Amino acid sequence: MVISPNIWRWAAITGLWLLVAGIGFVMLVQGMLVFFAPFGEWQMPGIARVEVMLIERDEQGRITGKVDVKRDNHERTLIMLKEECLKIEAEEEVWILDNYYAGGARPDQFLLTPWRLLTEYPEPLLVLALLAIRLLRRSQAKAAEVIPDQPRAVWRDEFHLKAVRFSGMDELKKPEESRKE
Repeated sequence: MVISPNIWRWAAITGLWLLVAGIGFVMLVQGMLVFFAPFGEWQMPGIARVEVMLIERDEQGRITGKVDVKRDNHERTLIMLKEECLKIEAEEEVWILDNYYAGGARPDQFLLTPWRLLTEYPEPLLVLALLAIRLLRRSQAKAAEVIPDQPRAVWRDEFHLKAVRFSGMDELKKPEESRKE
């Protein structure tokens, strides 16, 4: 079974539009979280390699989500997801991703992973998806221009002319009949 390039283009365009819709949903949720956050402040997003000094715990020994780190002889406290705090250990060097909105309903920092980078900052992926849709649309338009329309077979033998006359169809007339009208 051979699948035409046109079907591949439409499948790719559909997949890219689904990706754009997913990215739009992620951005909408992020915007709502920032809008409904009771307090917080904007900060410049960044990536840094830090050394973990201490993972803070409460009286029962549970992780609080606060991590004391050191970077270039500067100590600071990060507020991270508790699940991510379980993955790191003291005196370990890790890459962190600063959130764009600190002090709100979400953590201020995350462990840097490709998935986290795409979910926190989906705008570059959105731009790439929209550019890919544009390129696919252009290639589809060029492909439509290249393929000429096939000439339509018009039967002019006596059998088909009688069939047309008795069926009431006027589209298959003899050239002489079309000139008379």
